[in-house]
Amino acid sequence: MSKVKRIFIVGQSGAGKGVVAEEVAKQLGWKFINADVLASVASIGRSVTDVFGAGSEDKFNQTLTEILQHQITQENIVVTTDENVACDPKAREILKSEFTVYIEVSTSVQAERMSNYRPLLPVADYSALLDGLQKERNPWFAEVASFTINSDNGDIERDAKSVVEAYNK
Repeated sequence: MSKVKRIFIVGQSGAGKGVVAEEVAKQLGWKFINADVLASVASIGRSVTDVFGAGSEDKFNQTLTEILQHQITQENIVVTTDENVACDPKAREILKSEFTVYIEVSTSVQAERMSNYRPLLPVADYSALLDGLQKERNPWFAEVASFTINSDNGDIERDAKSVVEAYNK
């Protein structure tokens, strides 16, 4: 059996998925694909249903799964995923069959990073919102992960090197 020539990066918004994925792609000489479709509903404090209407969450998750199904037909790619990808059991099955990296981040670091690049709407307790999303999704990210790192240190090159080393083993 030949080795899968794709790496998927999963995790919460603000974990550093995109910057780590770009660096991994650079180190491997592969193509970087940003599949973070919604760029985080969490940053606006609303669900997909709140933003797009009733029935939209299932449709959105199905679209994310379809994106994954297309990406697994390609090779030599590093893909950063939308944080909502873990919400769909079909997407989780796909990710389990691939080399998938879960980038963990603490809520405090996540909130700090997100405040640097995404304007936050006034939410009564933004940390509580992020905590809730982490409690819901982190187990799913862990379930699909071939390899896990914590990005609180902010060392993109070191984190990318760890991913490449884990992939090459």
